[in-house]
Amino acid sequence: MVFPDGAWQEVRFGLFEPTLDYGGSAWDREVLDPWVAAHSSVLAALRQVGEPRMAAVALAHEDLWTLYALSRVMELLILPGQPPATGPGDPVDWLPASAYRRFVAAIGGTFPAGEGFHPFPHEIVEVEPADDPQAPPVLAGQWWPGCLVGSLLLMRGGVSVRAGADHLDPALTASSTLYWAWRRRYRQVADLSHGWGSNSQWRTGFRRDYRLPDRLVYNADAALDPTPPHPGRPDPSTDVDLLRYRCSTLVDHGDDQWVWDSHHVEPTAPTATPPE
Repeated sequence: MVFPDGAWQEVRFGLFEPTLDYGGSAWDREVLDPWVAAHSSVLAALRQVGEPRMAAVALAHEDLWTLYALSRVMELLILPGQPPATGPGDPVDWLPASAYRRFVAAIGGTFPAGEGFHPFPHEIVEVEPADDPQAPPVLAGQWWPGCLVGSLLLMRGGVSVRAGADHLDPALTASSTLYWAWRRRYRQVADLSHGWGSNSQWRTGFRRDYRLPDRLVYNADAALDPTPPHPGRPDPSTDVDLLRYRCSTLVDHGDDQWVWDSHHVEPTAPTATPPE
């Protein structure tokens, strides 16, 4: 293993649950800073997993559980940056939007900046229709920034895009099931923790995506530790589309596709930027 033994529980009980239950006004001082100070070995292991070479190294299940636990913390912290809740039972914001940026800095993460739209680092939150139906997606706004630790993508940035109808269906892209996501307050999500008990759900593996100098690696562990094809796996074209965007974009593929074993590699390519 790369992470210390039991690291996923240290994240769950020492960081996630105190963040979920926090009711004060100094989360960073009372929750984040003490945890960071006491877990330098976890953060050192995180930086190691972010090294480019690790895209070709299969991780132990417990390592993937630790990454998943960290991603759950981040999914709490990006809630204030999302569109308003759609469900009457959704809680109001209990943390400031700045908490997410503070967390990223504390774990040694960076915010991808100066890039045009690409589904690798960007989660589409909203789509503005372009006049030209053939216009490719371009960035039109940001809801929250993404996070990289080295070459490892820990969180995609939430963005608004402008696109033609031949590329993205505005309503479908912004409302269809978002795969590999535990919680969003504005759309339906699906990940392998859903439906399991309060303890078993934490034994969910994180999807590792890497941005390397010459290529983008999607779901590295599915390629490094393959499993027999699942009978519910989508056809190859649907498979890659859901893997890249993590949601339906032109045709609604529903909420029960078996996407978890899919993997893909593509060359690093220029991203689309808005016209002047």
